[in-house]
Amino acid sequence: MTPYRILPVLALATCFAQPAWAQINPFVGSASQPMTQDDLDALGAATTRLLDRDNLVPGGIETWQDPKTGASGTVTAGSPVKRKGYDCRIVVYQNSPTAAGPRALPTARLTWCKTPDGWKIG
Repeated sequence: MTPYRILPVLALATCFAQPAWAQINPFVGSASQPMTQDDLDALGAATTRLLDRDNLVPGGIETWQDPKTGASGTVTAGSPVKRKGYDCRIVVYQNSPTAAGPRALPTARLTWCKTPDGWKIG
């Protein structure tokens, strides 16, 4: 991965101080159509549902869809990890393209950590 492709993810991770779904877009810089605020809200709700599951196991999936735009995707739990003493979880996002035609499904990977203030990007 080139440094230019990782910069948006690093910027997102370092700037994320509170759970504000309006600012989360793991597909920044992808070739897919830009996500709307409603898309991001649906993606954020799916992430919260997934991370808040009791006994979450790797491979657990939540789906999301925005009926207004047709955008949809999946949020998949990866392996649990520890970061700076916090219990964390790798989460893989796969966004279905909203435009017709063959395109690769954009994917992104973020690590979320459970803090006293809730889930944060770690």
